[in-house]
Amino acid sequence: MPTTRAPPGKKHSRHSGSSLNPPRSIPEEVASTPHREGAYDAIAERLFNELAHDRFLLEYDTPRAGSFEPLRFVPEGKVVVLGLVSTKTSEMETVDGLKRRIDEAAKFIPLEQLAISPQCGFASDVVGNLISADDQKRKLELVVETARQVWG
Repeated sequence: MPTTRAPPGKKHSRHSGSSLNPPRSIPEEVASTPHREGAYDAIAERLFNELAHDRFLLEYDTPRAGSFEPLRFVPEGKVVVLGLVSTKTSEMETVDGLKRRIDEAAKFIPLEQLAISPQCGFASDVVGNLISADDQKRKLELVVETARQVWG
């Protein structure tokens, strides 16, 4: 692995560089773990109606997010981007599985107000996630294909 030097006057970080893999000194049980957990139920109504945003990116890749029921509070004109594809593991979702999840969400909000994305960035922490660049590419291709099939 090539070494890097910090510019004069800057501290060198062991995390600088372009590697997508976590440093070897970080235990696997720490990398690729969520920072927060919990369903959207308790905050949904205020979140969707009081914040002056027209788009909400929500993580729905695991059961920890709860059901899609809180989406019933999203007013017309606002979009919810469903983060259905995990960036934490290399396990591949399927187009059919993602379409089923989108259909579930569409029971609470019109399909035209929905979009799909990965649940977070592929380096959602300074240590990165335990997922290869090839798997990241396949997951992004999966998002594109699913969006094509659902929205055209």
